[in-house]
Amino acid sequence: MKKVLLMAIALISMVAVQAQTKDEISKSQERSAKLKALCDDYPKQCGNADVDAYGKAVYDAAIMAVANSEQLENLYKREIGETKDGVTDVTVKKPTLEEWITLGTTVTAEGVSVKKAVDQAQKAAIEVKTISESAAKEKNPMKAAKLAKGAKAATAVLEFGNLATPILLEGSAAQAAAVQQIIQTLQSGGNL
Repeated sequence: MKKVLLMAIALISMVAVQAQTKDEISKSQERSAKLKALCDDYPKQCGNADVDAYGKAVYDAAIMAVANSEQLENLYKREIGETKDGVTDVTVKKPTLEEWITLGTTVTAEGVSVKKAVDQAQKAAIEVKTISESAAKEKNPMKAAKLAKGAKAATAVLEFGNLATPILLEGSAAQAAAVQQIIQTLQSGGNL
């Protein structure tokens, strides 16, 4: 769990500001597809408040990341004068600076949501470990089976978070950098 937190800090600090290119859009689409697949398989709640809160925080951040990724792609395509299919279209209305700033605010909120999830990760991991140990120590077979079922469910929620968090960190950092670069370019009177 400490590795995930250290990786999160490293990823956020290493991101360089760069424009959203077709390659970046492709990477963003891949991240979105992975997050959608993870969210589709989101495990049921395990019954432990801390673990469930962690899973819900990661799930909410993932849903927000997917929506922001789609919005970023849409605005970028409009900015460069293309349709969603990549066909050049001079009739496409370019997004306003205000639309980009609004997206920037939404991406910032996504970053806060991801941070909230990461902050809950260690506590959730400790809870899963405690649940698993309790199940292993239980002498009564009926109680042991019930605790084992809870431990399995808690582990599934934790694994969901561990799989989604690195994707979220990478995606949020890339989105923030892209939006920031585009806003700076537009404010300077430049052209993408």
